[in-house]
Amino acid sequence: MLYRVELREAAAKLLSDATDAGPNVFSRRALPLTQDALPAIYLSAPSDTARSTGRNAPEFVRTAQLNVDTMVSEGTPEATQDALDALTEQIELLIMQDVEFQARLSQVSDISILQEVTSENSAYIGKARVAFSLEYFEEFSPGGTPVTSLDLHMQARGNTDFAEARDTFPLPNLQ
Repeated sequence: MLYRVELREAAAKLLSDATDAGPNVFSRRALPLTQDALPAIYLSAPSDTARSTGRNAPEFVRTAQLNVDTMVSEGTPEATQDALDALTEQIELLIMQDVEFQARLSQVSDISILQEVTSENSAYIGKARVAFSLEYFEEFSPGGTPVTSLDLHMQARGNTDFAEARDTFPLPNLQ
């Protein structure tokens, strides 16, 4: 399973029944949600970027985008905004203060929040996206046959037997 998917599912489990959305926390469901299912939280991990750590073994610092979309509906625009503010605060605090979730990461490099309250079909709907940039390290094991021995022959100025060396791995001092 992709690590960003594991992070998404861990966040969904963390938020489930711990916010004002109650059990309405979804990570594998299509939007939109109906008004009777609100408040609700929908999690997605739509992107993942890898940056090389150097010219060595394939090792990367990855940044997964975790989007936590939420929808609320209350009777007035003010009540809807208040409910939206409360729910986005709960989401941010739960993700950022959970030691087990944070231990999966090297850091949260960015958090952005976008909110709006609209009147659709004469109902006030509050929508917010809390976007987390979650950094972690990933290393790919090189393929092929492991090196088990080394056999070197050196030449210098026409001398084909200038120097040679042989060794097998792992060396005792590298264990």
